[in-house]
Amino acid sequence: MAKFCTNCGSELNPGAKFCVNCGQKVEQEQNQQAGAAAVAGVAAGAASSADISYKKSINDSPEQEGFVAANAQANVNTDANANTNGNSNPKVNPDEFKHTNAAGEADTDAYSAQAAPKAGKKFLNLGEGLNLLFKDSSADKEAVFKELFFTSKGRLNRKSYIYRSLFLSLVLCIVQGVLTFATNTIDALELLFAVVAFGFSLFSFVSNIMMDVRRLHDLDLSGWWMLLMLVPLVNIFFALYMLFFKGTDGPNQYGDDPLQS
Repeated sequence: MAKFCTNCGSELNPGAKFCVNCGQKVEQEQNQQAGAAAVAGVAAGAASSADISYKKSINDSPEQEGFVAANAQANVNTDANANTNGNSNPKVNPDEFKHTNAAGEADTDAYSAQAAPKAGKKFLNLGEGLNLLFKDSSADKEAVFKELFFTSKGRLNRKSYIYRSLFLSLVLCIVQGVLTFATNTIDALELLFAVVAFGFSLFSFVSNIMMDVRRLHDLDLSGWWMLLMLVPLVNIFFALYMLFFKGTDGPNQYGDDPLQS
């Protein structure tokens, strides 16, 4: 930037200490200009520091903190509304999925397996019944046992009749063999083993009669027809009839069709 003499107005050469026109000394003027620039710089720095301090005091004031907290809460509420209305990762209340009984109480068995069938309510084949007896701790053992071997109510189809009869015969043979061996080994308990063997034989006899009655029900016949088993020769044909003739289709007077249960 060109400089001019303050005395005559002539243009000064760069770095000149005296005006070539009038001889005026210019060093004093330059020092004055430098001092003025320094003073202006200090004043500008002071003004900047004051502005920063003022802004900091505003930001640290309780009013400003309340304003920031209000904005933060507003943002939280906005996000919550967006999650609810927009179905973006909504929170799930596990109580909504609890089953309740008639009294309004939580049903703790809502997710458990289906309860064991009761006697006379659902037909069981031999495999299902044995699984319930020996593997399902929640099953009604007494009801299942009665349904399999010790009830005359309802019907029994050919396949189940044959399987249950064979199973009982096999169990009875095993028990009789074990008791016979024990009797020959321990003579002192011979009477006890004889009583136990008689009890098993009696149970097998009664159970077979009940299964015969249910098999006759499947043929839509009364259980009293079993008396034909006491008639010589006739009992052979009647036994074959019970074993191989198909029961009535669908429900009859004695209950539902076991093949449809």
